[in-house]
Parts: sequence; structure tokens; C-alpha cells
Amino acid sequence: MHGTMSRISACKNAHMGGAAPRRLLIALAGLVAALVWPVAAIAAAGDGPPLQPHLAVYDLTLAQATDRSGVKAATGRMVIDLDGNPCTGWTLNFRLVVQYGLQSGKGRLLDSRSTSWEAGDNSELRYMRRQFVNNRLQDNISLTARLGKNGKPGTIRVKKPDVQTAALPPGALFPVAHQIALNRAARMGEQRLRATIFDGGDGTTVYDAIAFIGKELAKKDFADSVEGSGVASLKSLRAWPVSISYFKQGGTGEETPAYQVSFVLFDNGVSGDMRLDYGDFALAAKLVRVDFHKLRPCP
Repeated sequence: MHGTMSRISACKNAHMGGAAPRRLLIALAGLVAALVWPVAAIAAAGDGPPLQPHLAVYDLTLAQATDRSGVKAATGRMVIDLDGNPCTGWTLNFRLVVQYGLQSGKGRLLDSRSTSWEAGDNSELRYMRRQFVNNRLQDNISLTARLGKNGKPGTIRVKKPDVQTAALPPGALFPVAHQIALNRAARMGEQRLRATIFDGGDGTTVYDAIAFIGKELAKKDFADSVEGSGVASLKSLRAWPVSISYFKQGGTGEETPAYQVSFVLFDNGVSGDMRLDYGDFALAAKLVRVDFHKLRPCP
């Protein structure tokens, strides 16, 4: 997600040389559209652990590809680093590096780096990203977004690459608030959730996300190669299989999602192994390391 996010549409366009925004998969989440609770209430609800600040590392490989995709091979690494608390806000640093092998025989190296800060009450998001293709800067985004009050639309203000403004739909969720909502829904036994999501990775684009939460996993399998201070804790936590489809708002009305993500969601907000499916090709993200940051209580 945040994630789950920690939403990566960059992968789909990188091999074609497009402008390629990222989707932070650490923000992987969903919420019934009619039930948008204040974030403080979401965080306090349920009997699960609080959102755990952490650093997670994933190895990326090509899971499948059609001839139409032009992709022959892919390897890389993804790093998600979440820190903060509901009072001071959440800082999210993200790095994605993927080496694509193309059917043409050429290669393409994608390197996407982003950082964001999100208010603990889901009122504001600040987002910056730089993206390199074959070590050349291709994309540079800087923006802020503020949720509207009293059910009114909010505002998205883009500073780079071009100054522009756009409306943010009422009730939209930013990445961390989205993650908290998904964990709460899973604990309550919800199976199908819907949300309006904005993370800045696609400029002013807003997504509708439909999440399906499976039955709680009775057993969590970890490869012996997974390292880090958080591994032992994850083994003792509740977890659910989750699949989310993302649809661009304001599209043509087609039912095909822009992409789909499947993953294991742990009760503290950490995402396990993932599958990132873009239709013509899919990437597998294998969790190889997870370290917990100190959870600083609110004053």
C-alpha cells in the first residue's frame, strides 16, 4: 500500500519511456464510500495494534508479461519508509528501482524517488517526487493538497512541473489515512470496501479504489531469507489477503481498472508479499526485510 501503498504506476509506463507516475503501495487500502470517518476515530477504533512506523524492503521480479507489453524481463528493488504519529503527522519516503529488459533487446532503468508528509487528521498532503529513466531526470513533481471542510471540495495545488490547481473531491483519503481505514475494516470483518484516493503520484489524478478483503489467514509463512527487527512481531499478528482495483476518476466509464494490487495486510499496517498487475504485465514484490521504527506516543 501504505500503503501500503506504496502506490507504483511508474512501472507500467517506464518501459515505454512515458512520464510514469508512481503509485505508493504502502497506501493500499479501501473504505466504504458512504462511511468516511474522521481519522482520529478510525485510529482509535478496533482492538488491533496502532499503525507501526517501519522500513520495508522488497525484491521485484517479472511475474508475467504478454507480447503486447514489450517487456521481456524485470528485476529491481522497492523500499518503503514510514515514520511519525497521528499528532505530528506521517512522513513517507519511497524508492523504486527497476531494470527492464525489452523485447527489442534494449534495456530501460527506472529510478523513482518520492517523499511526502501527511497530517494525522487527513487534512493535508505535501508530496514531492523525482523520476529518472536511464539515469536522466524525466519527471519532477511537487504539490500540496488540502481537504475541504464541511463536505466541500478541497484543493490540489501543483508547483512542478507546471503550476496548476484542481479540485479534491470531498471525503478523499490520503495514503496513511487510507491504510488506517483498511486495517480497521479488516478487523471488523468487512469484505468489500470502496474509497476515493489521492496520493499525488499521478499529479492531479484521483482514483476510485475497490478493495476485497479475504478471510483472516490462519498461518503466515515467511521465507528464511526475510530479515529485520520486525519479522518476529509480524508472525504473531493477524493478517488478511487483500486485492484492490484502481479506477481513474473522470475516465471513459470503462470497467477495466488502471491496475490491480494483491498483497498480505498485517494488523499493524505492514504489507507482505505483493503482486502488481497492470494488465499487459505484472510484477512480484517479495518482502526481504522489515525493521520497526520506535513508535513515539503523542504528547
